[in-house]
Amino acid sequence: MKRHLTPILFGVVISTILAGTLTIAGLKAGITPGVSPLVILCAWGIFAKVASSGSGSRFLNLAQVAGSAGMAVTSGVIFTAPLVQILHRQKGLEMPPVDFVTLMIVSLGGALIGWGFVGLATKKFLTDPSLPAPEARACEAMIDAAVAGKSERPRLSISLGLGLLWGFVAPLLVNLGLAHDHVVLAHQQREDREFSFDLPFNPIYLGIGGLLTVSTALLVAGGSFLRLGGDWLLTGVSGESLAQWPANSMRWVGGGAMTIAVLWSLFRFLGSRTPKQGEEKFDESLLEVDSGSRTMLRLGIVLGVAILVGWVLNEQGGITLFGVTMSVGVLAMSMIMVTLGAILSLQIGSSASPVSGTVFVTTLVLCLLAILVGHQSLADVLLLTPLLVGACVAVCTANDSSQDYKTMQFCGVRVRDGFLAQILGLIGGCVVVPLVLYIAHEASIARAGPGGGGGLGSDDLAAPQGKMFATLVDGLLLEANVPIYPILIGLAVGVIAVAMEIAGDKKDIPLPSMALAVGIYLPPALGVGILIGSLFRFFGQGRNPSRNEGILAAAGLITGAAAFELLLGIAIVIFTFDPEKLTIWPDTSNMVRTILALVGIVLIGLLLFVNYRPARK
Repeated sequence: MKRHLTPILFGVVISTILAGTLTIAGLKAGITPGVSPLVILCAWGIFAKVASSGSGSRFLNLAQVAGSAGMAVTSGVIFTAPLVQILHRQKGLEMPPVDFVTLMIVSLGGALIGWGFVGLATKKFLTDPSLPAPEARACEAMIDAAVAGKSERPRLSISLGLGLLWGFVAPLLVNLGLAHDHVVLAHQQREDREFSFDLPFNPIYLGIGGLLTVSTALLVAGGSFLRLGGDWLLTGVSGESLAQWPANSMRWVGGGAMTIAVLWSLFRFLGSRTPKQGEEKFDESLLEVDSGSRTMLRLGIVLGVAILVGWVLNEQGGITLFGVTMSVGVLAMSMIMVTLGAILSLQIGSSASPVSGTVFVTTLVLCLLAILVGHQSLADVLLLTPLLVGACVAVCTANDSSQDYKTMQFCGVRVRDGFLAQILGLIGGCVVVPLVLYIAHEASIARAGPGGGGGLGSDDLAAPQGKMFATLVDGLLLEANVPIYPILIGLAVGVIAVAMEIAGDKKDIPLPSMALAVGIYLPPALGVGILIGSLFRFFGQGRNPSRNEGILAAAGLITGAAAFELLLGIAIVIFTFDPEKLTIWPDTSNMVRTILALVGIVLIGLLLFVNYRPARK
């Protein structure tokens, strides 16, 4: 019993620390790193003796499940909650404070819903061999290395060790002012329209590319290049066409493509599938959910629904048409998008998973429902936003837990043993993340001074995803101005992507339509970085099976970058450290920064290349 509780309690502590300290980093960057490999590394280092024992794999798996859970709340809250303050800022109104109590309540409701649905659908998710689960493979490789004897371990110094080093050093060089985070190859700007083709010096992006299959990476990159082409064309739009083609048109194109890809992915997921010859088989007993666990998961869903509906009734002072419509809408979309969140994580990994894309579709539906019942004021956004937070937390929970459960399956550990660890880690995140968001917002305002423009949405706390949702809600709900042409183009691109996937299935070539939609929707630099990492892997590996050294190197890159963000987050939250003070060499010449960034990209690529090369016999 002790060995069952110790990793869970350790994971909950780590989860709470990670969720809180990485909140600010996520607000600045608009993306949250996958932290499962980092949790495994911490547990491995602290409990080395236990990790190398017979129960080491189970111990590390439970620690991972609990330790990464809180980050689901971080992503769910920081992507959506800031839109209230950002909307008020954009309209020149006084920003309301962050209502952290409400955020705690709705986050808990969303976490319970996501936890329950994914747990009940575990067998369906984890028996689909078309989902490669790249980050779960990375976690499996780390756990295997931890529990193996010294003579059986892969070469950790030149794989995981160098990966950790470069993952940490790369963002450090950027923050010190010695290297660019992006090397700009082409740039064009006209008023509020901007086209930029960049090579990212980002170990997370390249590390994800080192884990993905080449076909998936090519599709993500293909979507990114479509996005770049669209952004370039938009810089030439003028006159009356400006209203029909706004600056964020490619976001709408990506949203349209993602809508079609979402519907197709759900159709495929819910349909029956005949296993193909040669597909990897797993012990299905690991995926069985007993009646007691099912009851617990169902109660979690019921409690989550009750929390969200109860909050709406309390805010509306009873049953109202608007309250009922929003409650039904968010619960229906949560159930659908939770399924998608789990699929996305197993398809492309949690670090690059476009959670905000699923919330884009949810926001679209809720705004249309609000318009239908005649509620289109800024006051109505105050009810809509917390429900979006709950839905986003539910999707992010599915995103994280499906990956963690897949790792347990890979390692031969019963998946249902992770249910308790998951919900305890989530509860810790539901408490700490809203508090840190409130503190960060108030501290930013205090630093800026009277009229200084601090707070959520400022340069200090950019919250890029929150800005995107604020633009969507403002344009669709408040201004009733929807760019029809970009959406239609996106829908057409989505249909083409689905047709490609169907054609690929007939020839046993995986061409997931969601990967193309992801590339259009996410920042183009992410797709370019993924392509670079996957190409270095491909040229090193060729047609040979993946080596653990290569997977460990890619996992190390993601883990090292997450560790850097964690330490910086601790310094900011606990010691009120100003991250701008890290820029010790602000006067470094542009050429030196560019050269160091390019050298860094090449070195990261070579790390993947060398570790994926076939072992010499």
